[in-house]
Amino acid sequence: MTKRYPEWVNTSVVIKAIKMREEGLLSKQLNLWIENLLEIEKHN
Repeated sequence: MTKRYPEWVNTSVVIKAIKMREEGLLSKQLNLWIENLLEIEKHN
């Protein structure tokens, strides 16, 4: 079974990505990655 995320992902990386996502600073690809990782559903 393959891992869903790289080895370097840790709490501080995820928290920083969440903050950047909230500020709209993530690239489209990273935004999709964090949504996938945290199973965030889009509500339009």
